[in-house]
Amino acid sequence: MPKMRIRLGRVHSSYIIGIGTLVLLIFYLSSNDRDSRGNVDRQDKEREELKDSVDSKSDFSTYIREAEAENSERLQRIQQVCHRYNLGLYKHSAGPPKFKHPPTPQYSVFYIDREHKLTWCPIYKAASSTWLYNLCLLAGYSEEYIAENHKQINQLAREAFPELDHTEAEEAFHSTLKLMVVRHPFERLLSAYRDKLENTRIGSEQGTAHFYLKYGSRIVAKFRQGGNGTRTQSLLKPGQYLWDPQLPEPAGFEPTFKEFVRYLIDVDVILYSDDHWIPFYLFCTPCLLNYDIIAKVETMLQDQVYVIRAAGLQGLIRPRWKHKTYSEDGKETSRRYFSQLSKQEVKRLYEKYKLDFELFDYKVDDYLQYATA
Repeated sequence: MPKMRIRLGRVHSSYIIGIGTLVLLIFYLSSNDRDSRGNVDRQDKEREELKDSVDSKSDFSTYIREAEAENSERLQRIQQVCHRYNLGLYKHSAGPPKFKHPPTPQYSVFYIDREHKLTWCPIYKAASSTWLYNLCLLAGYSEEYIAENHKQINQLAREAFPELDHTEAEEAFHSTLKLMVVRHPFERLLSAYRDKLENTRIGSEQGTAHFYLKYGSRIVAKFRQGGNGTRTQSLLKPGQYLWDPQLPEPAGFEPTFKEFVRYLIDVDVILYSDDHWIPFYLFCTPCLLNYDIIAKVETMLQDQVYVIRAAGLQGLIRPRWKHKTYSEDGKETSRRYFSQLSKQEVKRLYEKYKLDFELFDYKVDDYLQYATA
């Protein structure tokens, strides 16, 4: 008999939204609850990051006002950039747009929770594990069930929130809070490479074997002199990568980051792109849909507080960070991998993702400095 899904009791707060969120924050910062023993240090660090952020404000209302102002600026920037390039809802002339752009949103990619009036577009490698987990909690799964279940978190979430056809989705768009979470485009690409392509000897739960067969082997065959006859390790200089000494080294036939970037530069990312590196503007179509909140990985915990408050989800989910890969130390990681590239390669990669950079106010300067001449 299949194991039944465990339903959580619904906690509907009768407090004013702002007060409810403050209670949530106090609970989050002081709670002794742990997802598992191995997560103690990580969760403590998350609490400290969030506490430091809140403590730096004169009061909680100031914290929320600043978050609202920042979100308004993000939304306004999207409108300005979409108008500048004559895209989607902001098309203002008969001339062709500078960027190829889909005519409608990709309705099938959204997770739409009509009960809690929340629509989320998943940008993979941009806090997607966190929001998939949150959606599973909103669907009624307990944390214990999620931890013990053998299904991937995205499968659980999709079972709870099946794809809607375009008519149902359009209707839901008008009655739900629409959320998109983004990340520096180059950091997302590097995270995808390290998670999916760098090492086939680890990360089986992340599908590294599948990604090697579908992408890695072809990348090496096309962009490496000698193909698999040339070991990956022989192509890298000290300081150009970061491998955990406690884990097995790559097998030697995986693509380097430079080869992955050459693939991205060469391929038509509109027609042949994986969900983990497709441009944001193609996947979540912010020029075709009026989002309510644009959150960023770089301000992840603070933005979660704002989203939870705005969506009225106090008592149902709390700020958290699952499968965290972003940190200030990540700058050193980025420096190492981007030092494999020439400045020309960085510029060409930027051109592929230029619209994402402009829509969400990210800069390329640091990565040009990391590159070799």
